[in-house]
Amino acid sequence: MKFLEKLEIIGRIDALIKRKATGTPDQLAGRIGVSRRCIFDIINVMKMMDAPIKYCNARRSYYYEVDCDLTIGFVEKKKVAGGLKYFNDFLPSANFMHPSDLNCAVKGNSISDLKSPLSA
Repeated sequence: MKFLEKLEIIGRIDALIKRKATGTPDQLAGRIGVSRRCIFDIINVMKMMDAPIKYCNARRSYYYEVDCDLTIGFVEKKKVAGGLKYFNDFLPSANFMHPSDLNCAVKGNSISDLKSPLSA
């Protein structure tokens, strides 16, 4: 089985798990069109990818232990916005200031004059 075929099968199994419609491993194999052994191999691969898959004997179906999403692919990196300019633009009424602009009444005139309790 080719790599892309396995990814497609993983996607189909993921969709069936989310619909709570996998059935037993034999039923799942029939739905997907692969062998029972292949189902166990694919489930193990999904578990290695940190999928929280469990099998419920009462429902006779696979399920996710926690709500999750399968993500396979590439995502464009985006520049992270932050810093004082971001916060001043985002929350202009908050009027964020740089620590060096603060006057401190404790041991000096600026925050840089404060000593850490660990450095004493």
